[in-house]
Amino acid sequence: MAGSERAWRAVFSDIDGTLIGSDKRMSPATAEALRACAERGVLVTLSSSRSPQGIEPLVRDNDLRCCISAFGGGLLLDEGRRVLARHGFSPQTACDVVGFLECGGYDVTWNVYTADEWIVRDATDPRVRREEDLVRTTARDGRPEDLDSGDVVCKLLLMSEPEDSPTIERDLRAAFPQLAVTRSSDILVEVNARGVNKGVAVRELCEARGIDVADTIAFGDNYNDLRMLEAAGLSVVMGNAPADIRRDAGMVTDDNDHDGVAHALHALILDRA
Repeated sequence: MAGSERAWRAVFSDIDGTLIGSDKRMSPATAEALRACAERGVLVTLSSSRSPQGIEPLVRDNDLRCCISAFGGGLLLDEGRRVLARHGFSPQTACDVVGFLECGGYDVTWNVYTADEWIVRDATDPRVRREEDLVRTTARDGRPEDLDSGDVVCKLLLMSEPEDSPTIERDLRAAFPQLAVTRSSDILVEVNARGVNKGVAVRELCEARGIDVADTIAFGDNYNDLRMLEAAGLSVVMGNAPADIRRDAGMVTDDNDHDGVAHALHALILDRA
């Protein structure tokens, strides 16, 4: 199997569509495999577009010791939740993006995230409620104008219908070339500072810990995982990923409903003599 002879030192994994199944839970087999890797001294990092507050319930439920790469690489935290790196943009830029969407009449629900706040126009919006149920944290009503000028916006999350998200992504990329705009699912568009992505977080954490990036494994399933998959020594793509992502993978594992991450970790790390 690809990469089975290397001494892997770090594992980076996406969450939604990768570590958790369609039931939005991490399976016991996957949790056990991550814990076993950490016990062997392998650095484990959960890398997600979620906020830290949206990642922590998963960490607690599964008794994981890990680093966190939140907001698609916008915020990097170590095992003790000390900030290793933070990248974002100004509240004024967030106001400009929100204004562009509202004036353009797009059918989109916007979400503004700082390191510790989640601001939405209407917390009763069914799209927001659905996200709250998924990440088990709570949004508050507000506007990006409410933020202090010195605050750092780590990410904007835009929720739309599947037929609208490609247009939203395209139009925002054209209007705001200074930002990174990426679809993370058929209904979600992520907006980060230019140059921010999950791959940057891989390199930053490896540099902080003295790990050769070639000795890392990354797991992912969607387009916002591509930079992370490209940065790692071995890219492991889920069986539920789009065909073009699977085609370029270093290794393809089972899907997220059949313990794909656990099976790959056993093959690459845990079951080696």
